[in-house]
Amino acid sequence: MHLRDLLLAPAAAVALATIGSSAWATPPQPALHDAFNAHQTYLYNAEVAGFGMRMPGSVGHQKTEDLVKRVVAADGGQFSTDDFVAETPRGKVPVHTLIGKFNVSAIPHQPIFILAGHYDTLFKTGFIGANDGGSSTAILLGFADALHRAPKTKMQIWLVWTDLEEAVKAFQGNDGLYGSRHLANQLRAEGLVPRIKGFFLLDMIGDKNLDVDKESTSTSWLQDFIYAAAKQIHYEQYFFTYSEPIIDDQVSFANVGIPVVDVVDATFGPMGPGYDAMGEYHHTNQDTMDKVSEHSLMIVGRTVLRAVEMIDSQN
Repeated sequence: MHLRDLLLAPAAAVALATIGSSAWATPPQPALHDAFNAHQTYLYNAEVAGFGMRMPGSVGHQKTEDLVKRVVAADGGQFSTDDFVAETPRGKVPVHTLIGKFNVSAIPHQPIFILAGHYDTLFKTGFIGANDGGSSTAILLGFADALHRAPKTKMQIWLVWTDLEEAVKAFQGNDGLYGSRHLANQLRAEGLVPRIKGFFLLDMIGDKNLDVDKESTSTSWLQDFIYAAAKQIHYEQYFFTYSEPIIDDQVSFANVGIPVVDVVDATFGPMGPGYDAMGEYHHTNQDTMDKVSEHSLMIVGRTVLRAVEMIDSQN
């Protein structure tokens, strides 16, 4: 070996070591909203819609439960259920609200934030609810995947798939919102309400023609986080161009004193005389996967998770 080779050898060794260490270095974790995978969420949506009707007691309902449990476990969440038997106009109906808890620490009184959506469908023959029930189920599964990939939040994040949200006959009296009402009352009884910093409900957010309602009974300061997040990532045109009240699962949590936002597209299909108040496709067998958009799931998923990041930074 020449003297020149001896002089170069240490530098070469350092270079090789640097290359080797960088090749094996763990890539940085993405921010929570960037960890959201809209394509995988769309695939979840198609899978859930493929289960067919998902009213309580149906085969499709059980398949959805199994899928949620499997994904939460694979993503490292703590899975539990809130089970009871509801008294309904159809008689007794078993209800299984599904809960996946993420980023749970040993810190006493760790703040909690809830992201929720219903997984049941209307009691209607042939109704598969690709958007109404399907998109909310899927986006929460996408959130589970994102929470697994992203840095831990300071807050616990609970993903809640509510059951028997749909009214058995009509949204009158206590018909409808069965699962959310039971869980909200449980949280109050357990003294957990003061720890819950907010609740975002996702409903009918897969609509190809996305137009999210500034739902008029929701908590306005919490809606401000949604809009600020949308504006930061240039999605504001899809949010809050109209304001209508919606009877939805957020009502149950608002009634026990939790700040809530119903993130809902309340214009599903053509609007006007002769159509349902929430659009031509709402609660009809036209609610199929051709009405659902991966792009819409991306917009809502990334916006909601960006809002969660913003709220988490203040806790």
